Amino acid sequence: MARKPRVHYDGALYHVIARGNNRANVFETDEKKEKYLEILADYKERYDFQLYAYVIMDNHVHLLLQVGKNPLAKIMQGIQQRYTQYYNWHCKHSGHVFEQRYKAFLCENESYLMALIYYIHQNPIRANIPEGINHRWSSHKSYIRRAQGLVNVEFILNILSSNHDEAMEQYLNLVEIVVDKPKYKDESVEVNEDQKTLIKAEIKRTRMELTWEQLVEMITIEKQVNQEQLLGKCRIRQVVAARKRLIYEVIERNLMTRT
Repeated sequence: MARKPRVHYDGALYHVIARGNNRANVFETDEKKEKYLEILADYKERYDFQLYAYVIMDNHVHLLLQVGKNPLAKIMQGIQQRYTQYYNWHCKHSGHVFEQRYKAFLCENESYLMALIYYIHQNPIRANIPEGINHRWSSHKSYIRRAQGLVNVEFILNILSSNHDEAMEQYLNLVEIVVDKPKYKDESVEVNEDQKTLIKAEIKRTRMELTWEQLVEMITIEKQVNQEQLLGKCRIRQVVAARKRLIYEVIERNLMTRT
């Protein structure tokens, strides 16, 4: 029986799990984990999706991401194929590197989103990795440093509180609470239009709460440019792309109009 296509719409949030074929250790070295992150960053720039959390274990990876115009299938196909090429060349291996189809589950509401953040970051604890929550190959470190590069930490922290200190305190308190494995619906179940509308509205609401100053800071960190470049006349390609993103975001938030 042919597989049903995954649910796709602009703004859909997914918890993605990709495992090594036969649960093999395909990320067993720091070099391999670093390479996967490098590929992830490249495709994030290429397909303009948002990444909210990740953890790379020796034999699998968890990602929490939000797609835009490009469907999840296109994004993951590119990432998995690129890593497979690297792994096969580097390890003198042939054949499948990953299980034939990654698992992807739709995240349907804000509380579910927060539970997934904690669940993903707690994976090293459940695996009895000595570093526990401070596992090097987890986005938890990005949250505690408030470093927004690969991972969009501000979006999540602003859900907890608009006050930076309060948001961090809540995050640190909640991440210590053990979160059970999420119980998902059958991933083939379609999401109706009302559910899509509600999810999109919730995402838009949390985004709209950012001030101009917070938005500028978010874009400079995410796109790795400085504020003077972003707000000036710099024509470097990376800065121009960041400026276009800023203009789009301020219009979406009604901080300015097109006229």
